[in-house]
Amino acid sequence: EGLRNTRMRTITALSKGQVPGPESSIGKIVAANQLQAIGNTAVEAGDQYGIISDPALTPLKGAFHAATMWAPGLRIAGGTDEILKNIIAERVLGLPGEIRVDKDQAFRDLPVGA
Repeated sequence: EGLRNTRMRTITALSKGQVPGPESSIGKIVAANQLQAIGNTAVEAGDQYGIISDPALTPLKGAFHAATMWAPGLRIAGGTDEILKNIIAERVLGLPGEIRVDKDQAFRDLPVGA
């Protein structure tokens, strides 16, 4: 229910022409993790047919196999789970940010190597 309400909040913001808030990070984390878990479970339940990638030979045209292969990339695209959890902690929950000694330096000015 909480995920559904978060999704509705995002849709409402978009319909009003506003930019969705950092709460949408919750949806990405949950959806990517669920996709990976469901895909893995279905592939394992399919036994030897679960690892076949040919859509003509697999149940549901290989949807579960595709989900299993695609889910890890989804968890990286648009920010890893760790980055999204930091966004939620800092912007939604109001927790203090991580200490960054290089916060006031441009990336190109950071020292490289040891």
